[in-house]
Amino acid sequence: MRKMIVALGTAAALLTLGSSVAQASTHSGRPDATPACGDNCFELSSLVLGPHDVQNVYNNGPNGTGGKVGQDVMLKYASNTRPNEDFTGAQVGTLADFCPNLGGSGLSPTSYVCINYKGDPTYAVYESDWSPFGNESGLCVGIANPGYNGENVTMQDCGVSPATLWVGDLKNSTFHHGHLYTPWVNGADPNFSHPLVLTVDPGTSRPDNQLKVERLNLLTGGVAPDVQEFTIRFGPVA
Repeated sequence: MRKMIVALGTAAALLTLGSSVAQASTHSGRPDATPACGDNCFELSSLVLGPHDVQNVYNNGPNGTGGKVGQDVMLKYASNTRPNEDFTGAQVGTLADFCPNLGGSGLSPTSYVCINYKGDPTYAVYESDWSPFGNESGLCVGIANPGYNGENVTMQDCGVSPATLWVGDLKNSTFHHGHLYTPWVNGADPNFSHPLVLTVDPGTSRPDNQLKVERLNLLTGGVAPDVQEFTIRFGPVA
C-alpha cells in the first residue's frame, strides 16, 4: 500500500520529525541501542524494511572495536547488545550553517543541496558518527567517491569532506505511521538535477541490506520509492 503524501512546509516537517523523535525516545521495549549509548544514540531505518532494521556497521567483531575507513554500512535487525548499530550526531546544523551561498561553510556552493534548497536554509544537515557503547569513533557514514552512482555507503573520517554530510529532502518526504520519512541527499553530490540519495538494497548478502547511493528515482506523483525513504529515532526502537 502506498503512503499518504502530506504536503508539509519545512518548519512543520521539522516539528513533525522532532515530535516523532520525542515519542520514540519514551519507548521502553526492545530492540534498543546498547545501554551504554541509550538515548544519546539514534537509529536510522527505512520505509521498505520497517523500524526494526537499523543502520549498522558491517563488522565481524562482537565488541565494536576494529572500525576502519571503508567498512560497509547496512541495515540489520536491531539488538540492545550490538554496538555496531550505535550512532551519535544526527542533525549537526542546517543548510544556512554549511552552504557558502547562504553564509555558511563546509559544502560546495555548486552542490545539489546548496543550489536546489537555497530557498529554504532551514533544511537539516545530518552526520552519523559511529559510537560503539557511546564512544565516538571519528568514523562517519559517507561515500568515498562523490558523484558515483551505485557506490556502497562506507565508513569515512568524520568532518573531512561533505561526503559524510546528508540533507533531508523534505519536499519529497512522506508521513507514515506517525513518522516523517525523507530521502537523504549526500552533501558532496555535484549533480544539479538528479541527486544521489541514500538507498537500501534488500537483495544483497554479506552484508545484507547494503546501503548505497543512487540517483533519486521519483515515481508517479513525485513520490520517492520506499528504498529511498528513511527516518531516525533516538533510543529504543518500537
